[in-house]
Parts: sequence; structure tokens; C-alpha cells
Amino acid sequence: QFPRKKIMTMDPTESPSTQASPARNNEANRRVPDQGGGARMMSSSNDNEVIKRRRLDPPGVTAIADGAPDSQDDDVSRLEQRMESIEARFQREILKVKRSADMELLAKNIIKTLHAIEFQLSSLQDETDRLKAKVSQLDEENRRLEAAFKLHAENSDRKIHVPDPPPASFWAVQDYDYGDDLVTDNDYTRRINEHFFQIVESQSKRLRRGTFGLQNDNEELYFGNPDEDATLIRYDDALLPHWVEFCIAMRKWQSSSIRGTIKRTHPFRVYICNIELPAKILQKLRECFMPGGLGHVEKFHLARNEFQGSDGIEFAHEIIQTNKKLTEICFERNPVDRGQDCQRLIDAIQRHPNISTCYLEGFCRGDRNGHDYLLNLLCKEGMRNVDFANCGVNTNGQPALFDIIMLHPSLVWLCLDENKLNDEDAIYLAHALQHNRTLETLLLKGNEFTSLGEDVLKKVMYDDSSLNAVADSNHVCIIEGMGFHLPGGSGYYYVRRTRKSYDPKQSRARKIFHLLSQRNKQGTNAHHLEAEMGGDTLKVVPLALAAIQVYKLPWNRGFRGAAGAKLSIMYELVRSWNVTILDIHKD
Repeated sequence: QFPRKKIMTMDPTESPSTQASPARNNEANRRVPDQGGGARMMSSSNDNEVIKRRRLDPPGVTAIADGAPDSQDDDVSRLEQRMESIEARFQREILKVKRSADMELLAKNIIKTLHAIEFQLSSLQDETDRLKAKVSQLDEENRRLEAAFKLHAENSDRKIHVPDPPPASFWAVQDYDYGDDLVTDNDYTRRINEHFFQIVESQSKRLRRGTFGLQNDNEELYFGNPDEDATLIRYDDALLPHWVEFCIAMRKWQSSSIRGTIKRTHPFRVYICNIELPAKILQKLRECFMPGGLGHVEKFHLARNEFQGSDGIEFAHEIIQTNKKLTEICFERNPVDRGQDCQRLIDAIQRHPNISTCYLEGFCRGDRNGHDYLLNLLCKEGMRNVDFANCGVNTNGQPALFDIIMLHPSLVWLCLDENKLNDEDAIYLAHALQHNRTLETLLLKGNEFTSLGEDVLKKVMYDDSSLNAVADSNHVCIIEGMGFHLPGGSGYYYVRRTRKSYDPKQSRARKIFHLLSQRNKQGTNAHHLEAEMGGDTLKVVPLALAAIQVYKLPWNRGFRGAAGAKLSIMYELVRSWNVTILDIHKD
């Protein structure tokens, strides 16, 4: 018989903390009689049991069993403190975000204010610089006027001691070849007096008095007649005193104190045309055009002179080498006999830092081929204008010249008149012009082109096979000397911009309108448009009618029938496309 387990009931009047489980009562009964080590062992085992039960009981039971109401309040208090701490942290984060946003807005406003201040400072600085430049300019002009006045006062009483120009009888005795049987001694006397003696006297006085370069920074010194067909002025000892007087006046002006406060030199241009220059005159000119004085040579032209041997090349070579600010050199119609002299001048031009324009027409004498010299010139960095007419240029079927033209980044004007270019060269040149968009003027008169070469060059400028082909043509370049004209119509229509004010877009519009007007005469505009648009032409009807208005505009001044042609083209398209409603605006 097993003893029955006594069922313990909890008195409702007792607190949970005073009530114990039966197991606890049994353990207590066991521990009472033993007051020694046995009691301690029972107590230890009892504690282990309690710990086990605490681990197994659900949350809250232990606290209830232990009877600790203060611990529950502590937990609530800690929880509240934690919530308050979290809330406070959230408030700090929100405040931090607000402050960050305010700071960002403030920073943006500060940046805007700083930018405005910087812009105002920049404007003030620009205005200050302009005022400084204006003050410097006024100061320079004042000093130049003062120096010019002093120079004028020094030379006011000075008389130019040069002999008077010889009479006509003097030149009749000299028996010079004037180059034209129709030129008489009186004609020659009048021309030499006008284009040499009077000019030299006038320029010498301006240099002596300090008025040269006083009001114009692009002053010119010229001797002889610049016209191409002018009579050559022969050298005679009667001219020497006038050359000497000019050179003395030029050196005195160069060494004067008209510079002002700005440390720069005044540019001037020299033109010596149709006048014979012996070695002793070249030596005097070489001395007065040396750099380092008040002025510097910007452009130097030697055209149609007669030199002795290599004197002309020597003089031009030294002018190029010593004047680093030179931008333009001309050695026109001064044929060079020796190839060594040709190469020497070309090398000097190529090595010069600032020359971008050179005129060398008739540079190569006789049967010499100037092809390689031309290549060297075009390879110079920054070259913009080249006149190489009548220099015997023969490519011998090589495309090197045209490859350079095709890719040249700065070439604007090129003259190849009177050379030996043929139809094969025309094909290479046309290919180059399809890609080049910097060359504005190309002169090809007097070469060996046949109608085949002319048609090839014409097609690259105006390809009338379709509207797209016309649009893709070269509208930048002007080809002169070929006599291009379009088929049909009356008169000639040159495939180029007829006015310098026209830009490539206007040239393109003129060509497209010309093609439309030519097709209109045959009534084939609609047919061609349908073929070029693949048959779907209704979508482009408004665009085509609007384009006619646009393309007609560049013709208003150059073509009297532009308005009539426009209406005729529009009527043709409207009739062909059965367009019944139009909104036609007035011109």
C-alpha cells in the first residue's frame, strides 16, 4: 500500500509569499530535526530545486512565487526611464536634423551671396582693368604727343637738303627701257615723280616731325606703284639722296621717345613695288628696318622688283629672320634662279613663329617644279593664306598636296593659278574638298584641266543628282577661275557665294532653290521628291512647302524671278499632291 499524497489547499487569507508547495513543506519537515550538517545539505538541495523550478516556470510566476512587488515597480520604472531616454534621443536626433537642414540652407544662402559678391568683384575688376587700360592709353597718347611736339620743334626749321627731281630731259638722255613702247619720257617723269620722289619726301617729313604712327597703329610706308601693270622705276643715282634722307628719318623715328608708358612697339607695313633695288639701297633699308626701335614691321611686300643675283633673297631672308612679329611676307614676281635660294627663303618662312600669310607668285623661274616648296609652306603651323601662282607646281600623280589640303586646320585662301594641275589632280582635289571645311577661296585659273576635271570639281561644289547630294556639297569654298555654271536656264550661275556676306547656310539654300527651280521648268519636282523619299511623300508636304519659303530668301536680292519661281514650285507640288487647303503666309 502506497501512502496517499496529501492535497494542499491554499488559504485565501494567506499571501502567495507565505504559501508553499507540498514539496517545500516536506523539505522543511525533514530539515527541522537535524540542526547540524544534514540540515545544510537539505537546504542546498532545496535551493537547487527552487532554481530548477524558476527556470521551468513561465515568466511572472517566479516573481509571484517569490512575492516581490517592489521589483515589479522597479521594472516599470526602468522601462519608463528607458522610454524617456529613447524619446530624448529621438528629440535630439530631430533637433540635429533640423539644425543640419538650417545649416545647409544657410550654407546655400552664403554660397549664393559669395557668388554674387564674386561676380560683383569680377565686374569691378573688369571695370578697373578697362579704366586702367584707358588711363594708360591716354597717358601714352599724351606722352606721344609731347614727344612728337618736341620732335616737331626740333625739326620745324630744318629743311630737307635733297636735290629736286630731274626733269623729263634727264630721263630722255638716260635711255632706260620702260618696258612699254607707249610710255614716253614725260609719262615716265610724271610717274616717277608721283610714285617715288613725292612719296619719299612726304614720308620723310612725317618721320622727322613725329607724326608717323601718332594716330594710327597701322601705318604704311610705300614706294613705287602697286599696280600690276605699272611701269618699273629704274634705279639712278638721282634717287640715292632721297633714299638716304628717308633712311635717316626712319632711324631717327625708331630711336625717338614716342613710345609712351606701354612698353610695346608700333606696327607698320612696308610696300616696295615696281622699283629697282640695287645692293647699296638694300643695305640702307636693312639698317632702318632692324627691330629694337620704336616700331616693328608687321607686313613686308617686295613685288615686281629687279634684284642683282641673290640680293633680293638675302634681303628678304634677313627681314624675316630679324622681325619676329612679322605676320605677312610677299616676294611676288621676283623670280629666283637658284634652287638653293628658293629653299632658303621657304625654310625661313616655315621656321618663323608668326607668319601666316605669304605671296610667292612667280617664285620659281623656268622649268623648276614648286611642288615640294608648296608642301613645306602648307605644313607650317597656322598658315592661312598662300599665293603660289605660276610656280610650275606639278604633282606627277601624287596625292600628298591634296592630303594636306583635306586635313588642313587653318588654310583659308589658296591661289594655284597658272600651274600644271591636270584632271587626275582634280579628282584628288575634289576628294579633299569633300572633307575640308576651312578653305574659303581656291583659285585655279590657267591650269591643265579639261572638261572632265572641271565637271569633277563642279560636282563637289554642286551635285545636282538629288536634294541630299546638293545639301552634302561643299558650301564653304569658292572656286574661282573655272567658269562653273549650272545646266539649263539663262545666263551663268557661279557655284559659289556671290557675296562675301553670305555664309555657307545661305550658299546651301541658294543651290537647293536653284535645283528646285530647274526641276520646276520641266515639271519634275514631285516625281524627284517621290523617288528620293521612297514614295511616302504626304508626310513631307508641309516641310517641303516651308522649305521653299526658306530656300527662296537668299535669292531675293540676287535673282529677280525668285518670287515667281517660288509660287511656280509651290503650285506644281500642290497640284501633283492634290493638296486642297493651304495656309500660305505673306512674304
